[in-house]
Amino acid sequence: MNRLFTNIFFIICILSMGIVSSTDAQIVERPLITGQNGIVTSLHPLSSMAGMTILMNGGNAFDAAVATAVATTVVDPKNSTIGGNGFSTIYIAKTKEVRALNFFGPAPMAATPEALEGKDYNRGYLSSPVPSNLKGYQTLLETYGTMSWEEVLAPAIELAEYGFYVTPDFTQIIEERKDILLKYPTTEKLLFRNGQVIQPGEILIQKDLASTLREIAIKGPDVFYKGDIAKHIVEFYSQHGGLFTLEDLANYQCRWVDPISTTYRDYTFYTQPPNSSAIALLMQLNMLEGFDLTSFEHNSADYLHLIGEVIRLALADRNHYVADPDFVEIPVEKLLSKEYAKKRRALIDLNSTRPYTMPGDFSNELPEENTTHLTVVDKEGNMVALTQTLGAWYGSGVVVGNTGIFFSNQMRHLHTQNDSPSRVEPGKRPRSNQSPTIVLKDGKPFMAIGTPGGDRIWQRLTQAIVNIIDFGMDIQTAITKPRIGYGGYQETGIEIPPIFTIESRIPADVIEGLRAKGFELEVVKEDEGRLNGIIIDPNTGFYLGGADPRALVYGIGW
Repeated sequence: MNRLFTNIFFIICILSMGIVSSTDAQIVERPLITGQNGIVTSLHPLSSMAGMTILMNGGNAFDAAVATAVATTVVDPKNSTIGGNGFSTIYIAKTKEVRALNFFGPAPMAATPEALEGKDYNRGYLSSPVPSNLKGYQTLLETYGTMSWEEVLAPAIELAEYGFYVTPDFTQIIEERKDILLKYPTTEKLLFRNGQVIQPGEILIQKDLASTLREIAIKGPDVFYKGDIAKHIVEFYSQHGGLFTLEDLANYQCRWVDPISTTYRDYTFYTQPPNSSAIALLMQLNMLEGFDLTSFEHNSADYLHLIGEVIRLALADRNHYVADPDFVEIPVEKLLSKEYAKKRRALIDLNSTRPYTMPGDFSNELPEENTTHLTVVDKEGNMVALTQTLGAWYGSGVVVGNTGIFFSNQMRHLHTQNDSPSRVEPGKRPRSNQSPTIVLKDGKPFMAIGTPGGDRIWQRLTQAIVNIIDFGMDIQTAITKPRIGYGGYQETGIEIPPIFTIESRIPADVIEGLRAKGFELEVVKEDEGRLNGIIIDPNTGFYLGGADPRALVYGIGW
C-alpha cells in the first residue's frame, strides 16, 4: 500500500473535522447512502474507508469488516480496539445462513469476589476481561474471508505508522477524562504532550501500535495470544497488580452460538443470545407487534409513552434474567414467546405511566453494560453486523505496555454481591448490551443494523426498526429521527421508574404531554447512540445505507 492511500485518508479526515466538532452544532440531514457492489458503515470515516478499500481490491464483506474493525483501533481508540470485546451477527450468501459469533472475553481465572472485594475495578489494571476482539476477527477472516492478514491489516498499519489528523472532538473527550488517563504513564505517552492533551490539527502517530499490528500481520493472531506479545501483556499486568496469566490468553476461544430470533410483522430478526442483552430488542418488538403503531402520530406523546413503557418492561426482564448462560439458567424461549409478550403488553396503560415496572415471574415454571458498530455488505450479498466495545471511553484507561493498545473495562459489569446474576466468577463473561442484528424478509437478507451506546443500544434499535417497518422511512431518515432512552444508568435492579432522556428536537408540547402522563424527562441535545446499518432493497437489489448524523458515523457506497 502506498502513500497515495494515506493521502486519501488525510483528505477524508480533514473534511470530517467539520462534520461534528461543536456541541452547539445542529443535527444535519444526510443523504441516503447507495451502492451496487457494497457499502461499509462505521463510526469513523477512516474506518469506513479502510473497509471500502478492501472491497474495491476484491475482498468480501468479512475481509472488509475485519479491516474496518482494526482501523478503529487506530483512529477511534476511545470506543474500541483489538483489545476490546464484541459480537458479530452475519449472513452468508452462499449458504443462505445467519450465524452469531460471540467474542466477548471472560474474567481472568484469578478474578474472584475475594480478589476484587473492596477494590475499585471500574478502571485501571483490574478492570479488563480477556482481550477478545482479535480472536473474533481471526474467526471471521479464517472461516469466511478471502484475504491474508497482511492485506486486511495494511490500512490500519499505514494509519498507525503515518498518523492521522486529530479532530476537536477527539481532543475534547481526552480533556474530559484526563484525570483518569494521566494516571497511567503508558497512556500519557500516547495521548499527551508535556502533560497537555494532543490538540486538533496535530497528527497522531502510533509507532508502538504499528509495530504490534505488523507483527500480527506477519505471524498471525497467535502471537497476541500465545507468543511474544502475550508474554509482554502478562508481564506488564503482573508488574501493576493485574490478574492476567498466559493461560488466560492462550486458552481463550470465541464461539459460534445459535442466534436468537423472533418475527415482527413480515420480518424475521436474528441477534445475539445472552450474555448479550439483545434479547431485550426482540422482547420489545414482540410487545409492539400487538399495537397498530401507525394509528399513533409518530413521536407524539402517546406514541413515545408506549415506546417508553415497552422499554421499561424489557429493561426489568433484562436486569433480572440476563447474564452468562454458562453460569446462570436463562429462560430464553419463555422470554421470547408471543404469549409472554401478550402478558407484558397487558400491563401497559396507554393513558398513564406506572410508577415502577417489574420483571415477569417464571418461578412456577422453572426448576430449583463505550462501544462501536460497523456494518458491511458486499456484491455477493454477504452481510456483517459487528459491535465491539471498550466499555467506557478508553476502556480501562491503560495503554498496555508497548503494544499501543487499550483493553476494555468490562469487568465492572461483574459484581461482588452474592445475589447478582452477574456475580464475578473465574471465566465468567460480563453481560453486554451489544446487539448486532440481521433481518430477513421472505427468507432473503433485508437489513443489517447495530449501534453503540450502553443500555440504550437495544432501545435505539427498536425505534429505528419500527420507523422503517411500520412508518416506511428509509434507513437514513429512520436513524436520524429524534428518540428517547431510559434515563438512569440501571444495569441492576428490577424496579424501573419512568425516568427518560428525550432529544430536544421533540416538540415542547410532546415533552409536556409525556410529563403529564407521569414521565420524568431530561431534555438533551442529542442521544449518545450512533446507529448505522444497511438495507438491501427487495425491489431493485440496490444497497441502501444509513449513518447517524449525530457524530462522525460515516458510510461509503460503491
